[in-house]
Parts: sequence; C-alpha cells; structure tokens
Amino acid sequence: MKQGTIKNQVSVSGIGLHSGINSTITFKPAETDSGIRFIRTDLAGRPEIKADLNNVSNTERGTKLGNIYTVEHVLSALYGLSITNVTIELDGMEPPALDGSSKPFCELLLRSGLLKQGQEMKVIKLKEPVVLIENNKSIIAMPSDRFRISFMIDYPVVFIGSQYLRIELNEQTYLKEIAPARTYGFTAELDSLKQKGLALGANVTNAIAIGNDGYLNNLRFKNELVRHKMLDLIGDLSLTGKEIRAHIIGIRSSHEMNIKLAKMLLQS
Repeated sequence: MKQGTIKNQVSVSGIGLHSGINSTITFKPAETDSGIRFIRTDLAGRPEIKADLNNVSNTERGTKLGNIYTVEHVLSALYGLSITNVTIELDGMEPPALDGSSKPFCELLLRSGLLKQGQEMKVIKLKEPVVLIENNKSIIAMPSDRFRISFMIDYPVVFIGSQYLRIELNEQTYLKEIAPARTYGFTAELDSLKQKGLALGANVTNAIAIGNDGYLNNLRFKNELVRHKMLDLIGDLSLTGKEIRAHIIGIRSSHEMNIKLAKMLLQS
C-alpha cells in the first residue's frame, strides 16, 4: 500500500474517556516518510511523541504513548484509511472519546480529503507463524498475503457469551464493519477504575455500558464487543509503522499482548 496523508487540516473536541478532561485534536497533512507524530500543544516546548512501539508507556485499559492516553482509536482510524503521515496536535493528555468508536475520526478525516503519496509502505510479511500465549489468552500471526483478523472473546455472562468475527481488512470493510464499534465496560468495575484515575469521562454516550442484567444502551452490532477488540488491535499493531500482511488470530487478547505481538512482528 502507498503512503498517504490528508489534504486539509481538521479538528474535533470532546472529553477524554479516562481523563474526563476536554481536549481538541487537530490533524495536519505531513510529508512522505514523516510518520504519525503527536504534539502536546498545552505543554511547554510543545513536546513531540512519535507513534512508535518504543514510546508505549502503559497498556492498562488502553494504549498510552509517552504522556498521551488512549491513542488506539485514533491510530486505528488512520490505519483503516491508509493514512501513514500526519501531524496530530493535542491540547490535553488524551484525545476526545467522541462516541467511543473510530467512526467520528474516520468521518472527520474523510471530510479533510485523503491524499496518496508516491512512496510504498514497508511491509511485514511472515515466513512462519508468530505465537504468544499467556494464561487463557493468546494471539497468533500467521503468514498471509493480506491483512486478515480472526478474534474471539467470551465472558461468563449469559447475554454476552462468546463472540467471534473474521474479517479481511481494507478501507471498505474497516469503515462498515469495524470503525462504528464502540468501547465497552462493566458498571460493576466503574468505581474501582475511577479510584485508579481511569474511566473518569466514561458515560453511555461514549461507551457501551454493561450492567448485571444487560446492556444499558442499544448495540450497533450483535457482536459489537468483539468488533471493538479488533478495532483496538488494528490501532495497536499500527505502531509497527508498516503495512501488515498476516492473519492475526486473537483469543481474549489485551492491549498488552497486542503490543508484545507487534514487537515480535518487527523482529520476525
């Protein structure tokens, strides 16, 4: 796939999912081979953080780059639209959650206009499987000529149970099948998360709330939860900075395991 950027500067504002603080994120066009760079405009010296695996600082309930929380939804949207070079200015510690999915970011970026650049992306293409297993979770990368994802989750809750989806990723399937899937959380965990300084901005407008007896808001897909796990996976793996040609098979995989696999892929 060829490198790409956007044609025009675009911005959007909203509260952060974990910080609960309002921020504005601004996407600006960038030159070929410049990659994805975040700039904290609210801090002295406007520090820059490149979207790179070496800059991942935390993976608890989201992926943190340096001092920027929850970057995976933004990164997922960029990869889904083949945007590889962009400067992202952020005037807070976390991008806006918006509706909890990547769809609003995709719509914003599409309105800005997409621009293909001449240079081809470097490619991750496997010769043999890459396997990571931890307790009852696993994530495997199999050789493939295209980016395919199979993912399974299961919860000991009757109305959730097991959810599975397999997809071949391209711009059309991403926009239709993955981007609209929202993040989710269990109301029973909310107090403990807030004590850790997490989920301070979470509500039913930016997340699927799961109560003891059912969902507290309407689902966009019957299996929306596993679709969002795939959305997160795409964002995490995009930190390789390369086009991925592999079949990724995830079983209850977490952000931490996604990042570990991404590092293994670069070493394969």
